[in-house]
Amino acid sequence: MSILRLEAAPFAPIDSTYIQSVDLEICNVGTEGFEMLVHGYGEQGLFYVQLIHVGSGSTVPLYHMMTEHKPFQLVLVTNVNDYTHTAVTVRVRNQGNLVALFTQEDMFRMI
Repeated sequence: MSILRLEAAPFAPIDSTYIQSVDLEICNVGTEGFEMLVHGYGEQGLFYVQLIHVGSGSTVPLYHMMTEHKPFQLVLVTNVNDYTHTAVTVRVRNQGNLVALFTQEDMFRMI
């Protein structure tokens, strides 16, 4: 399994006070499909969970994950031991306006 994690907190490098919602796009740039378990954790615990299948060459969008300007973590867990075929785009928004764009390169990676 491979894990990608993005953290946001007040006054941190990714400042949660400017983030009302998050949009994710998970893209499989490899030749075989995989599953991904997407978790969103906030101050009160788990606020989002979804299991998705990402076929070869496909993109799966997950929109409007509400964080409401509070600290959060996004944890993406795949059932493959290599994250090199996983491309992630994270769009953070405030009142619908794009505030910042992050990719898998901005995430903590663990295998």
